[in-house]
Amino acid sequence: MDFQIELSRALGLVRPVYMGTATGGFLALNLALEHPSEFRAVIGVEAAKHAGTATLDTFDHPNIGNDYKRANAMYFSAPANPEKYRRASTWVSMLAAPPVTKGDMNYYFIEHDLTGKTQQIDTSHCAVYLLTGEYDPTSTVEDTMELAKEVKGSKFTEMKGMSHAGMAENPTLFKKYLMPVLNEIAGK
Repeated sequence: MDFQIELSRALGLVRPVYMGTATGGFLALNLALEHPSEFRAVIGVEAAKHAGTATLDTFDHPNIGNDYKRANAMYFSAPANPEKYRRASTWVSMLAAPPVTKGDMNYYFIEHDLTGKTQQIDTSHCAVYLLTGEYDPTSTVEDTMELAKEVKGSKFTEMKGMSHAGMAENPTLFKKYLMPVLNEIAGK
């Protein structure tokens, strides 16, 4: 969170919009909760109040190679996404350094838990938009719908045909979901 705030200040931005996907989508919620005066709005893509449980050894174990990461990333992919983008997205996942991936997974599965805190997010100070793809197995549409009910004033959109990495795997379709949100924010 500190990095996002300091980056905004270093760029001279006044209450910008923060958008993040997956781990960044979770971070959007933490920013809206803990630093609402810093951002005019946050867009949590594939966000939930908590991702559930996983063991961190899943991505940082001597018996796990980068091919496993690629196969795992394909599991998160929507079947109709353009093949060239699916391959590029899984390639990026495969190249992630084990310590970086372990840190991301630690935040995603352990540190980020807004259970009992979501009602404290004040959307009159920082608007909250939630976008979740129908093919996301970790931040499901149902998880995000539950989150949207708890964050009064938030707006939720299910992204049909999108996956966990939809921004990268199908940017054209993602833009169709994102532009109405950006236009609404710009109109306020």
